[in-house]
Amino acid sequence: MKKVIVAFDGLHFSKGAVNYAIQLAKDSGSVITGVFLHDLYYRYGASATVLEGQPYFDASPLLKLAEEEEVELNKSIQQFEWYCKEFYPHYEVIKDMGIPDYDLVRESRFADVIIVGGEVSFTEEKQKANNQFVKELLKDAECPVIVVPEDPDPIHHITLTYDGSASSVFAIKQFLYLFPAKRYKEFTVVSVAEKEGSMTIPREEAFINFLKKQVSTVSFEVLPHGNPGETLANYINTHRTSIVVMGSYGRNVLSRILHKSTSEELLENLKVPVFITHI
Repeated sequence: MKKVIVAFDGLHFSKGAVNYAIQLAKDSGSVITGVFLHDLYYRYGASATVLEGQPYFDASPLLKLAEEEEVELNKSIQQFEWYCKEFYPHYEVIKDMGIPDYDLVRESRFADVIIVGGEVSFTEEKQKANNQFVKELLKDAECPVIVVPEDPDPIHHITLTYDGSASSVFAIKQFLYLFPAKRYKEFTVVSVAEKEGSMTIPREEAFINFLKKQVSTVSFEVLPHGNPGETLANYINTHRTSIVVMGSYGRNVLSRILHKSTSEELLENLKVPVFITHI
């Protein structure tokens, strides 16, 4: 791993995300790239009015807000730079005033992982716009994404979620490529039973053979049949873990409209970092 992006909704600095990025970068000798995204027009828009019978857009409120928020954005950048200079000086800064999800996806093509703070996703009442931003990022990012709470623990016990899908196996592979198993001792594979009374996991023999070539010590948990997102969240919130690994957002558009994904439900309920990738 050589490039770790830590992404900010420009005005909301996340100490948790920076500290997590520094930890991962130190472990792997990577460069930290702080990406500061701010789309003023999307958030506020221009004020439409009518002058001499013709509609026009009054940009003056937008310009005033732009000046005020430029100050706040620069404060966030200064905080990021202070943390890096103090704890890990190998960093760079990108300040992008375009379309946030598009710009970050563009940056992801040449990164190993993106870290975003939980306050930019699912943990506050100002959720709706930020929810959409993170959903689009998770769906389109060209590298794995880690969503972290404000006070994450260092990686020690790792929960690998598995449902037999190509997406879940791909996420586990990506995690083990980026975070070699020899660094860690505790792995648990968690699956939700496909039907009532079942205690098996999909393609069990092939999956166990694959995993044991990667991980020396691993335990398995099969949870009772039920809503996967809720069942996994309940398990993870009551068992010791420091990061959850899962695949998602590879489903078709109609499926995403009709049903919440397991990852989305987990993100809404978890208090630990979640590593997400998709095919």
